[in-house]
Amino acid sequence: MIKPNKLAAIYLIACSFITYGQDLLDQEDLNSLEQNTLQNKDLNNLNKNASRSISLQTAIEEGLRLNYEQKIRKYEFQINEINFDDAFDDFFFPKVNLNLATSSDHFVENLYRDNYDNAQDPRTPNGYVGIEIEDYTLFNWGRDYLDYLNSKDNYQREKKSFTEEKRALRLSIIAEYFNLSRQNRVVQIYKKQLSHTSFVYRLAREKLSLQKIRSQEFLQAKSLFLEAHKNYQDSLNTYYAIQENLALLMGTELDASLQPTNELIFKALNINKDDSLKFALKNNPGLLEARKNVNVAARSYQRALKDNLPLPKFSVKLGTYNRSISSSGAVDNYETFNGSKNIEIAASLNMTWRLYGSGGFFNSRITKKSFYNKQISEIKLRESSRSVHSTNYALYSQIKYLEKKYEAANARIKNARKSFDKSIDDYLSSKLSLSALQQVLNELRFASIDFESTKYEHLVSKLNLAQLMGVDDFPGDNFDQLAR
Repeated sequence: MIKPNKLAAIYLIACSFITYGQDLLDQEDLNSLEQNTLQNKDLNNLNKNASRSISLQTAIEEGLRLNYEQKIRKYEFQINEINFDDAFDDFFFPKVNLNLATSSDHFVENLYRDNYDNAQDPRTPNGYVGIEIEDYTLFNWGRDYLDYLNSKDNYQREKKSFTEEKRALRLSIIAEYFNLSRQNRVVQIYKKQLSHTSFVYRLAREKLSLQKIRSQEFLQAKSLFLEAHKNYQDSLNTYYAIQENLALLMGTELDASLQPTNELIFKALNINKDDSLKFALKNNPGLLEARKNVNVAARSYQRALKDNLPLPKFSVKLGTYNRSISSSGAVDNYETFNGSKNIEIAASLNMTWRLYGSGGFFNSRITKKSFYNKQISEIKLRESSRSVHSTNYALYSQIKYLEKKYEAANARIKNARKSFDKSIDDYLSSKLSLSALQQVLNELRFASIDFESTKYEHLVSKLNLAQLMGVDDFPGDNFDQLAR
């Protein structure tokens, strides 16, 4: 009779041979998987016709030239110029119009052969052509001037916003380019891990055939390889997604794989917190917008108060020069109004108060609404200022933290590489278990990815700080020079 312990041993041996036999059946598929992953499908071995090498400078240049939002901004800039030209002319100059009008010219066919011309209008048309100068406001207690100042503020703010949006696009391209470069490094890290696990898997297969390891360890090595293969494919998928984002920012068709030729250089921030705050309080886009809104709301409130007062308006009538055409001939005439050629300065008073209905008693609701809008804009300005202070502190602190983290990540990856080199030798000499080697492999992968991510996060934080400060680059530090 076979004892239970011997029965268990026989069962395990049988399972080992069954597992080994099953693995031989799918070994051809696994070999094909290794070959396709490590050779044919690698990023760096793509067909040259299906890939495009691109530098940071090229990405920035194409983005500023081809990005569809940037193209639209060029025309919006011109529209903004035209709108201000209209506001300027409306305030400073009288409106001069060229008028032309004629009566209908009818030609009638006499169907009934009567002795009359049954035309609606005479056969000889009459009309006029002339230059009209509309009434020009000399003084209306600053109402028009307040409107002009608001138009001027809106024009200048809109003009500056185009520069800010162009800067934001450039910084976004820099961030996404180095994100693609970072992911390219991550792909290489996963590829290297796949190569390591493939070696471990093949070694475990040989050991299993020599019955030097148990089937459980072999299956663990196989699982390790398959997991590395999945991670590698996932990293490629992420790489392709980042390519799409970069191509969208650049305004180009993604008809080839983008291969970044530059890697990110880590460079510590060279500006102190107080200086960054000074720049932010002076140039921050949100703060500038809030200040503009306060000025516009204050003038609108002043306009509402003046509109509710019976203040006279002084204007000058400059008249119209006409050449009239009729059956009697052409006649030249100049007059300021019917029957008069006198240039006049007129004072008029037009005022309406609402006693009941929308707007409130004596237009009180209109005035209150304007006052409340002014108060809201002031609150938003204070909140924008508070936000700039707190965001500047948070970003600066984060950058300094990431600089310390970078030093630790750099030391960690060096230690992980040394540990891996020693662990491989120990595993080959059977001094190290597969589980321990797996921990070393994972540590090398985590340390490598963390090192690349820390560099990228540091860059993104600096880009966000530059955006907050309203500058293209830090003083003495150009983002374009971070490319190696």
